[in-house]
Amino acid sequence: MPVNDRREPGVYVTIEDASYVAPALEIGRTVLCVGICDRGPHNRITKVTSQAEFHNKFGKPDYNRTAQSHYVFDKALQYTGNGLFMRVAPLDSTVANVSIKQNTSSIETVGTATEFTFTEGSAIINVEPAVFDNFVEGQWIYANDGADSSLEAKQIISRSTGDGTYTLNEPYTGSTTGWSTKAGTANKYNPFIYDHANLAWDTDHKTSDDVSADTIYEFYTTGVGAHYNKLQLKGSRNTELEKMYTDNDGNILYPYLFMNLGVYEVNEDGTDKLVEGPWLISLGDKAPNGVVIRDLASGSILSLPEVINKNSELIRCISGQASAELTLPDSPTNNIISKNNRLQVQLLMTSGTAIGTNNYAPLGNALPFANGNDGTTDGQPMFTSAGNLYQSDEIWGLCTQAYNGSLTSVDGSIEQLREAIYPWYSPDYIVTGGFPAQVQDAGRFLADYRQDCFHLGDTGFQKRYDQDLDARLNTVDWNNWTSMLYTQYREISDQYTGRKIWINPVYHAIERHLSVDASYFVAEPVAGIEKGAISDPITLAYRANHTERGDLQDSELNSTIVEPQGKYFLTQLTTWKRLSILKRAHAAKFVCYIRKVLPPLLKDILQRKATPYWIGQAQTRTEYLLNKFTNSSVERYQILESFSANVEFDDVASELNIYVQMKPLRVIERINVFIVVQ
Repeated sequence: MPVNDRREPGVYVTIEDASYVAPALEIGRTVLCVGICDRGPHNRITKVTSQAEFHNKFGKPDYNRTAQSHYVFDKALQYTGNGLFMRVAPLDSTVANVSIKQNTSSIETVGTATEFTFTEGSAIINVEPAVFDNFVEGQWIYANDGADSSLEAKQIISRSTGDGTYTLNEPYTGSTTGWSTKAGTANKYNPFIYDHANLAWDTDHKTSDDVSADTIYEFYTTGVGAHYNKLQLKGSRNTELEKMYTDNDGNILYPYLFMNLGVYEVNEDGTDKLVEGPWLISLGDKAPNGVVIRDLASGSILSLPEVINKNSELIRCISGQASAELTLPDSPTNNIISKNNRLQVQLLMTSGTAIGTNNYAPLGNALPFANGNDGTTDGQPMFTSAGNLYQSDEIWGLCTQAYNGSLTSVDGSIEQLREAIYPWYSPDYIVTGGFPAQVQDAGRFLADYRQDCFHLGDTGFQKRYDQDLDARLNTVDWNNWTSMLYTQYREISDQYTGRKIWINPVYHAIERHLSVDASYFVAEPVAGIEKGAISDPITLAYRANHTERGDLQDSELNSTIVEPQGKYFLTQLTTWKRLSILKRAHAAKFVCYIRKVLPPLLKDILQRKATPYWIGQAQTRTEYLLNKFTNSSVERYQILESFSANVEFDDVASELNIYVQMKPLRVIERINVFIVVQ
């Protein structure tokens, strides 16, 4: 019935959408990995969509400074744009930071008697030799005669030792008129300073209440580590946007309110490069007249913390209570104070001279970050004096916790890994190659717990096949259909360092899985499908003969074979020790796939009345999905020999039970050719 509920004659139509359209079968493949490196968001899950993004956030693979997982994840990103990376960091590591604060001792009296002589309307101060070196370029000065205040402070832009003079940024004018010279002491005025704190790694949810009352802005990096001590903030005054606020005569009301601000990284040779920004920002949430400051073109808020926290992947910003000093309520005196405050804060983040003035940055080259530290593991620095990664039991413990979802994260993301009913993250592959057995076992646990993703691990750096068999018996004695074990480390040429390095077999295994998934489907066997599948020049830790390969296969270990036709994985076995089709990865991966895609197809049936229609919907949707893999005319989707789906509603428990039986197609594992010659 129409909204006005009129009962006049007519035909009234109400449309309810009860249709159902099945989603496409093809889905992107997501790879989950834990890493150890010197940069990047830490102790949380970070989504990565490309190699370039990975290198930008976490650095390029480096055999000496990163775990092997850096190489494995980098290889995966050549074949997928869906990556989930967890960089772990010691709990005593710290965040690089810098704060702009009010100086609680901002005024210091210097000199005695007539050692400083100020001349009205002149930018020159005459200084006696005894106190000449008490001031340096960039500092602020005003006459200490009882009449002047910090409002009259000017910046010293140069000094001349020859004639004993300071040159100010503009002519000096005291608080009273009618004087020609003032001789006496001088006040050194330094209203704002910067400092660095030892910030713990858990900083993502800091608020203004977490900083001291004298803080204007606090900046800190999103990741821990000494690498971020290279960062600095640098910007320039934006005079165009100041024209938003003018009086009736067109005069700018609030000078120094806007900046173009960027994040720079200092290179080894002392030069710097822009790594983020520049962004248009305002020094204050509201103008002194109380109006919220927005971009005229987009309407977005220009407050410095708002812009930084929305756009930067490297740093975060908090405004403290003292930031109110930058935009005091409108009044003639307040406007002068706020203008001077904004100028002095801008100069701390400026390189060179401020636009439209001859004031220059007292720091010389912008606002530097410091106090970032990589932390220690087992009492040793995480990186040695030679710059190499120190991998210890403590760091392995953090990796273990990250893989099994028990590590306390910065943002609560890692704790979501075990959530499979309403998942925030849905990995398809969990890769643990290169880690010790106890770390890899955590990845095995997560895949087995969720049963909607697949785990790829290795047996360790073994030099002989009997050592691999021993590892299978004692250290990686897994019995899961959601895991695969690969053997034989291989020597490759590292494209990033130019060295020969030994890499774990998962490096090539994840490449093969993702390549086959994309070219065929998730249920296509990854072994032997392309005889030259591994294209890298490699030297295996050992080459197994026919008997040894049989022993490895009997222990569910997937070996690499090298023959004239190429290099490839010989088998596709899971670690499942039962006599089951799930011992084959093509079937196991398909079951994981169905476990992943079936719940979303049925989820909107929850809380529906248990009418025959909705019960029938569950039956129809399940059969519709599975039927695509039985009667498909497309070879890649011919996966099931048969299936059955039975739906029952438990009226007492209010549960809809769906029983699915599937019989996957087996694969051709052996070809016998009998030749009879008569």
